[in-house]
Amino acid sequence: MMKTIITWDLGATNCAAAIVAYDPHSEQFSCTKSASVKLSACNSLEELIYRLEHALSIHMQDADAICIGAAGHYDGSHLIHTSPYPYTMPFAQIAQLQKWPPFAIIHDYAPIVCATFTDYVAQAHNVRKLNSAPLNKFGRRVTLGVGTGLGLKDGVLLESGDFWLGQNEFGHIGITTPPLCDPAQQQRHQELIKFLRSEQVLTANEPLTFEKILSGQGTLRLYRFLTACQQTVSPEEVGTKMREGQAKELETMFAWYLGLFVGTVQLAFMANGGTWITGGVILNHLNLFDYPDFMQGIEASPAYLSLRQSFPLGVLCNREHAFMGGAFYASKRLLR
Repeated sequence: MMKTIITWDLGATNCAAAIVAYDPHSEQFSCTKSASVKLSACNSLEELIYRLEHALSIHMQDADAICIGAAGHYDGSHLIHTSPYPYTMPFAQIAQLQKWPPFAIIHDYAPIVCATFTDYVAQAHNVRKLNSAPLNKFGRRVTLGVGTGLGLKDGVLLESGDFWLGQNEFGHIGITTPPLCDPAQQQRHQELIKFLRSEQVLTANEPLTFEKILSGQGTLRLYRFLTACQQTVSPEEVGTKMREGQAKELETMFAWYLGLFVGTVQLAFMANGGTWITGGVILNHLNLFDYPDFMQGIEASPAYLSLRQSFPLGVLCNREHAFMGGAFYASKRLLR
């Protein structure tokens, strides 16, 4: 009998949700309807739920399970974020009042890695492969995302059909000068650090972390570094310039640091199930992977490079992966 799973992708500014039909017999998932609501358009969690239900034409209580991938930490009662949401998120209370089915609130990148446990990654239109390495179904894999911040999660699909997820936080890892960095790149890196200190992005002894430059705000910092722009510019305006081909130097620099981040992740996890990249910044700028600077950034850390090249590397480029992964999580944890 088909099951109905509602999945949320709750970020700092937007909440997307979808109805996913799940066939327990074939273990197939299909997204039947999706919607998105800006958090700022609502005054409370109750209103956000109401708007999502209206857009999806279903009440939360009518689903068989609900899985919410969310930025922040869920303490069993409230969802809490270091950069506070515009209103409180008392999920446990609302779920009880509204008679929700079994639900879970999980790390926002847990559904992303769970999507790679499904046939989502086997469908060409969902993935842009960056190498020709074959998929290792039961290998450890890492998903990383570049958006408002940096997200990362690793996991393993077990032969029993169950899965394991790691507990990690990678965006705040410091950037060191890589082993194979040409003098021009090294000089630019040092000049960037000096600039960020002068802008008070970094304090006197604070290290440069990947999240400082590989995020929505990060693109703005790189743009100001390259252009010496003193005018007020938003990350959205910088993104528009990138999409319109007006910021090639910024794109090449961003691509190199993105490659450096991917190479660092590969070395840290040695994920033979692959490294899978996504996130709002990535999905809006897929041309970053056309620059040779991206692969040069990966190769700037040459240790075990030939082995790492035998692991899959790809971009999750269809926007339904969070919904598919959330439904997979719910099928294994909430519907048993």
